[in-house]
Amino acid sequence: MKKLLLCLACIMFILGCESSFFRNNTNNTDEKMENTTWIEVSQKKVGEQVFIPVDSLINTTKAKANFDEVNKTLLLNAGEHQFYFIQAVPVVQKNGLLLPIAANDFEIMDDKAWLSLNFLKDKLGMVVKFQNDKALINSTTTLEPKSNEVTELSSFGSIENVMEIMGILESPIKGAQVDTIPSHLPGAKRAYRNGVHEGMDWYGFSTGVPMNEQTEVFAMGDGIVVRADHQYNSYSSKEERNRELELAAEVGFTPVYILDRLRGRQVWIQYENGLQARFAHLDRIPEKLKVGDGVSAETLVGYVGNTGTSGDVKGDRTELHLHLDLLYRGELFWKGLTEKEIEKVLKAIFAQ
Repeated sequence: MKKLLLCLACIMFILGCESSFFRNNTNNTDEKMENTTWIEVSQKKVGEQVFIPVDSLINTTKAKANFDEVNKTLLLNAGEHQFYFIQAVPVVQKNGLLLPIAANDFEIMDDKAWLSLNFLKDKLGMVVKFQNDKALINSTTTLEPKSNEVTELSSFGSIENVMEIMGILESPIKGAQVDTIPSHLPGAKRAYRNGVHEGMDWYGFSTGVPMNEQTEVFAMGDGIVVRADHQYNSYSSKEERNRELELAAEVGFTPVYILDRLRGRQVWIQYENGLQARFAHLDRIPEKLKVGDGVSAETLVGYVGNTGTSGDVKGDRTELHLHLDLLYRGELFWKGLTEKEIEKVLKAIFAQ
């Protein structure tokens, strides 16, 4: 708990410094406004939110970006920072760590990537304003990347390093034995969506604990909640889900945004050592659990369900299980490990 409090204190200090920096920047800008040149850029207003196309951002600030239309993702290199967005996901990966954002801070409109004015100001500290239906960027603003290369942040190295980093975790389900059935392990093929299993499954028949909608899921360790899908919208029908699976078959892999939908209701946690967890298919989440909350191994984060699965769209109680993804600074922990090594890691970490 002392570590968690220290982690929270550090985060609050950083956020306070960022807030002070942006506030001071704004004050300095106001003082020099008369001598500043403002560059008008394209914009689109949707409701009360104003969006700037990423193309205009690149041209104006020298930032670099890679927009993937199939996966509906955006990789933005701006100054010393690297951001990774997924459409409709209320989390951004910043330099490998997860930070909550508004679900619509990144949008795809007219086959282009757009970022909200709020994100540009609050998260990038840009001097940008919207007045008289025009979006204006300060001419002195530059976000040219320090390097043109993608920063590698997530390498574990040896299997010993993997186990050391993951050693902070406890079982997400009390009394459950880790499931090592090959088809339930990370890396197992998923032919129905032309992909692979990114995490591990916890079913009642293979973990020794009966699974139902009352089965509690815990946070596993000290960290911060960065996503909690209280307002989750399930697939409207079996046909809608099947259309997305057909698209995956057409392109030969599961696009990232579809994979996120297939996980159903989720809670994401950022642990203090860079480890990350995605709890998926949850039936529901405690109302009091909020983004920004500190958690421990004893914190209840949800209940086992089948959201996002075939059982969900059929309206029955099949496919009840917990799906758990574990990542380190944005990279799945098991990349580069053999099936035997993955099994060894999971047995060592989640031994009862």
